[in-house]
Amino acid sequence: MTKKFPYTRIKTHRIYSIFEAADALGCHRQTVIRWIKNGLVANKAQKPWLIEGRVLREFLGERQAQAKQKLALDHFYCLGCKSPQAADGKIADYCHLSPTSGQLSALCPSCENIIYKIVKRDDLEAIRTKISVTIQQADPRLVSFSEPLLKVTSANREKAHVK
Repeated sequence: MTKKFPYTRIKTHRIYSIFEAADALGCHRQTVIRWIKNGLVANKAQKPWLIEGRVLREFLGERQAQAKQKLALDHFYCLGCKSPQAADGKIADYCHLSPTSGQLSALCPSCENIIYKIVKRDDLEAIRTKISVTIQQADPRLVSFSEPLLKVTSANREKAHVK
């Protein structure tokens, strides 16, 4: 996964050396040299190598735009594989997190790790058309009641804790 560098710190009308570009972006100079080997245009005719600010900013902007991936509703992003994956066996579990959203969990078909995805509750029906989703119920012990089950006063509390 590509690291995001604050390319907005680069001024477009300035020419940077490798060291200046690395300092402005907060990265190592070897990272900038690797970018040059991977397609960043630099003036290598003289030393130090010079990079136009406009070119560097465009290169980093395109690089970050390529790193973003829009997932389909039935796909998850696996951190182990570092790629989008469909649920193994097209089976997933849904757990409510809030009145408007919840968490889908499934197994990755490649590495067999558990993969998660936060989804809107409105999208759940569209997801259920593509994969089988089991809705998990909340544990009744963890559900809070509006009224307390016991009315404990300070007088009762002292008597209850006495040996």
